[in-house]
Amino acid sequence: MRAKTNGDDVLSQFKSLRKALVDASSIIYMHKAGFFSELVMEVKLYSPQEVLDETGYESLQVIPIPCIGHAESNDQKLILCALERRLPVISDDKKILLHMKKEKIPYFNALMMLNYLVFKKRVDAESYGIYFKRLTSFAWYSPQVLEFEKNIYNTIIQQEIV
Repeated sequence: MRAKTNGDDVLSQFKSLRKALVDASSIIYMHKAGFFSELVMEVKLYSPQEVLDETGYESLQVIPIPCIGHAESNDQKLILCALERRLPVISDDKKILLHMKKEKIPYFNALMMLNYLVFKKRVDAESYGIYFKRLTSFAWYSPQVLEFEKNIYNTIIQQEIV
């Protein structure tokens, strides 16, 4: 799911992606699929401490970030941080992504971060296939999200060929 549906717009966002807020579900998904360590080599990740605690992982390469306002839940805390800092968000929670869309803050899911790693040439086609299969074996994505992801992947691959 994206704020912009044009593949070129996504690639433009990829070009400028250097740091982002990340939620617990995406951390868990990317870690479980095996490409989280690749992502932190390319993007400086931040998250509220409460969100990091939610993952159950002890040593993550995610920088705890304080948020000024009060929030009732970890999801709201992440949204609050995104609004305060105007940082892109990585989340697999539809409610969070819809909020980012409304606020015109760039947002990505774990599946799109896999494409980002292909874009950055950190993951090759073979590894992509392995990570994709792992991720989609436990994370559910709608047919529309999968189709959009496939289009982005194909756009990246075709740009490499040209």
